[in-house]
Amino acid sequence: MGTLHNLTLRTATAVGRLAELQRRADRVVDKPSLLAKSALTELSTALEELQVANEALQAQLDDLATAREQASSTQRALDDFANAMPMVVLWTDTDGVIQKGNDAASQLLNIGTHHLPGKPLMLFVTDRDVLFAALRSLSEGNGGPLVNVEVTVRPRERRPRKMQLSGRRLQQDARCVWFLHEPSSPLNSLASHEGQP
Repeated sequence: MGTLHNLTLRTATAVGRLAELQRRADRVVDKPSLLAKSALTELSTALEELQVANEALQAQLDDLATAREQASSTQRALDDFANAMPMVVLWTDTDGVIQKGNDAASQLLNIGTHHLPGKPLMLFVTDRDVLFAALRSLSEGNGGPLVNVEVTVRPRERRPRKMQLSGRRLQQDARCVWFLHEPSSPLNSLASHEGQP
């Protein structure tokens, strides 16, 4: 925004100088030449158009800043919601690389939330063939059915444990959301009854 502000100031200065130039030209010559008068008029019109364009650009920048703040606020609210969930939630790309995880995921996998992005999900799952099959199933459909498989989760520096891994590909982008839960969790009954009337 500093560059736009400088441009606005320069435009305003140029308009002032042009007005002074026109006054000087009128004082020096009783009848300024038609060419000089025409050139000064064109320059004045161009500077006015530039001023209007600057104001429109400033308004767009203000709107963009407001939209960016609203998006940031919405993202913070979604992060708070995800972290408030007692269930482990992970977001990955279609190759299974973790993009984000909630606090419950961080606790289960024994790794800081900010260290999760960029790590492959298979790093924490011993049943890699099962995970690859689940990923393949999700990558073939957009927002398809919930994939529900049993896997052995291997947290960092902790003993492995059997858990249920449920995943779904998001409809709006090429990410998958995964839920890790105990095999006796109510989410299992939801997954097994999905699609039934």
